[in-house]
Amino acid sequence: MSTLYAVNKTKSLNPTSDNVLSPGTLGGRVRVLTDQITLAAAQIADVIQIGRGLQAGAIILGIDLQWAALGAASTLDVGDLADGNRYVAAEATAAAGRQNEILLAGLHYKVGTAANDGQIALTVGGGAATGQVNITVYYTED
Repeated sequence: MSTLYAVNKTKSLNPTSDNVLSPGTLGGRVRVLTDQITLAAAQIADVIQIGRGLQAGAIILGIDLQWAALGAASTLDVGDLADGNRYVAAEATAAAGRQNEILLAGLHYKVGTAANDGQIALTVGGGAATGQVNITVYYTED
């Protein structure tokens, strides 16, 4: 049997000026951004911006998305203005539901990596959407 160390554990065992842990990686505070919207026949490719933009350096920890039945064939993407489906891709929203798993590429994503990636956004797909959507974004920035 062997002992393996994850990235941040390795950095903590051998600290150097090149591998200092980023703020929020160890001992950071979890912050929450919540918002809601009631859609009224939102059309395919409509983009809904959520809350205030996140600061560069914020690290995305999770997203909780809840919706009413939005309409036949409707879907929602959750991303940002740089990548519209960075966190959730084509979530079916014809029936009411909840999604709290994000795509691997979005988990621990560091805001500021791409231009305009701090503004969280929903994008309508599949069909027109009518009904309430609630979103909570969990992140750390310090």
